[in-house]
Amino acid sequence: QDVDLATSNATFESSPSLADSSSSSSGSATSNTLVRDLEMEIAFVPDVLEPVISASKTIAEDRDIAFEVIGMGDDAELPGVSICPKSLQEAVANILDNAIKYVVLGKSGGRGLDVPSNPSPHIRVSLAPNHEPYRAGVTVTVEDNGPGIPHDEREAVFLRGYRGDATRLMPGSGIGLDIGKSMISRMGGLLDVVDAASACGSDGESSQMLDGTIVRLVLFRDP
Repeated sequence: QDVDLATSNATFESSPSLADSSSSSSGSATSNTLVRDLEMEIAFVPDVLEPVISASKTIAEDRDIAFEVIGMGDDAELPGVSICPKSLQEAVANILDNAIKYVVLGKSGGRGLDVPSNPSPHIRVSLAPNHEPYRAGVTVTVEDNGPGIPHDEREAVFLRGYRGDATRLMPGSGIGLDIGKSMISRMGGLLDVVDAASACGSDGESSQMLDGTIVRLVLFRDP
């Protein structure tokens, strides 16, 4: 899948002013540290991602796409993690832009150009503490009920310029996931496309996951 770096007509932009405001409200617990050319700090993911997720939710709902958010409330018990807030915002904006763009495509039994539309497009964003075998931190999961990514393409979608069969039907350059993965890796995190069982962990209910693409982003307190 691919992405336009500006999230369609989003009100969110990867701008210094937005990154600065998000960082200041993220509950920073330590002084900033320069790691791999990124200004890292201990911050709370819900605070950092709130403007990105809110903007994407507005866009999705304007297009009659159901947009569900889990784990962003005041009762969410999520640890602070070591991140560069601006880079995390841009990476997640890319992922959400992909989801909004492709969830409207339906599932096709073949690889032809005749892909039906999705009658009930649905996107879900979930934040949760990391589960085993990962160290303490936060996992951000973006799932949808669109056409999905074939298992044999799950690594290739992170290659710059790669476009799968379904994504060739839509405009784009095929660089969004590559950029996102690079940013998350520089922060010491993980970004991958997984199946429902991997996304849920041993304690989760994979049957409750949406049946399209599942993108998982794992962040750590101590990368």
